Amino acid sequence: MASEKFRIAIIGSGPIGKLLACSAAPHPRIEFTQYEADVLPLRPSFGYGIGPQTFHAAQVLNPAAGKRFYEESFKDTIWMRWWHGGEEDKIIANVDMIEGRVFGRLGREELMNLLDDMLPEGMSKDQIQYGRRLVDVRKTGPQQLELVFEDGSKDLANAVWAADGVNSLCRKLVQGEAYRSPSYTGMLAYRGKVDARRVADLVGEPFSKETYMFIGVKGWHMLIFPIEHGKFVNIAAFCVEPEEKRFKRDEKVTLEQLLSYYPERNSKVDALLKLVHSDTRGGCQRLNITHMEKLDTLVDPELCITLFGDAANAMTPHIAGSMSCGFIGCTTFLHEEWNQRIRTGCSLQMF
Repeated sequence: MASEKFRIAIIGSGPIGKLLACSAAPHPRIEFTQYEADVLPLRPSFGYGIGPQTFHAAQVLNPAAGKRFYEESFKDTIWMRWWHGGEEDKIIANVDMIEGRVFGRLGREELMNLLDDMLPEGMSKDQIQYGRRLVDVRKTGPQQLELVFEDGSKDLANAVWAADGVNSLCRKLVQGEAYRSPSYTGMLAYRGKVDARRVADLVGEPFSKETYMFIGVKGWHMLIFPIEHGKFVNIAAFCVEPEEKRFKRDEKVTLEQLLSYYPERNSKVDALLKLVHSDTRGGCQRLNITHMEKLDTLVDPELCITLFGDAANAMTPHIAGSMSCGFIGCTTFLHEEWNQRIRTGCSLQMF
């Protein structure tokens, strides 16, 4: 009689969850099932910064995906063009990359589609189980787990790979009494994407084709860069809000609310804020910026749970740290351990 398949539950279908799914070496006796708490449609697209270490990790882990990842990214030898956000047309500095290296930018939707295209035979994005919010993982025997979901449904697994984001339930299960919720940084972000032609018309063509950061006024700053092969511009405006507030995802941001956080802004910032409010499909998105002040345990051998991406090491934006740590973590786990064992026929008992 054929042995029952070893079931691995991937929790989360963001970039790191998809990277795990498309880069883990397949085996006829191993089955992957991917769960996503959200329901379709997922949150609107925005963009990512991609440093040299992320490009390298992707190439090592999954050469085919790494090649496309590099080819489809907007690449520049300048990491950031710093402009003053209050004074008109004042350049502060350009920060160059090390010679021979580039910094990349990529839209979320571009990255998700790329990773979906790389899924191995027998797996499809259509098999992701949406609307399955995990609330508990219970051990029922040696490497036997029961997954419990918010709607009361249950499923079985032998191991869990958790990529369930900053507010990870799996991190709470793994770390137990040592668990601490992510800390609020005292900053909000307003995000969206707009047609690059509109940016060119309103603030100038260079601002639709290159990466800029507006800084220098009252603690707020704004990052813009092209995505989707120059068709759109990603806009992420960060501002100070000392008190952490709870927002519903479908709660609409008013223009008055948005502009109130960016005092003494110049005409370019003003135009970009109004544009991200008026032209982002579904309205610009508001997000509390949180991070993990201290890293702790990332693996629970008893519950067979391993944490990846923001579930393991959520960081604040701009240094591409969260993306690079997510990719490096997957590469270390899969390239150095999992894939070698699958391809050489070694024991998988540790997983």
